[in-house]
Amino acid sequence: MILILPSCTKNEDDMFFEINLIDTYPLEIIEFQENIYVKVLYQHPQGYLGFSDPDYLSLEVKDSRLSQADYYHLIPITPPNNSLSITGEILVEIDSPFVFGNGLIELVNFTIRIQDQNLVWSNEIITPNISVNKQ
Repeated sequence: MILILPSCTKNEDDMFFEINLIDTYPLEIIEFQENIYVKVLYQHPQGYLGFSDPDYLSLEVKDSRLSQADYYHLIPITPPNNSLSITGEILVEIDSPFVFGNGLIELVNFTIRIQDQNLVWSNEIITPNISVNKQ
């Protein structure tokens, strides 16, 4: 589940597409009981984030314990056919992780990146380690 908090501001100094980690919480959870929230700051010089096609998945979230990432849809941030330098925040909600192995605790982090409408990927951000405790 992804929650998007669009926030657009025009800033002529933003000349490249990048994302930055603002916050990750909570950093310790009990499996199956709490979701993880990652607040991401984005900057794009043309505002080409998100796709009108709901089947296009442009947000990549990779669990450090898995070999394959999960992908999610982002709605367009700017109106169609407009080029506007934008800066804003996206709140990514990651469904409650669980312990894979036989131990009582596992550490996990998530790597996140976003693809723009030019099919260019942003830089990657990595969350701090999160402790997942067995129920």
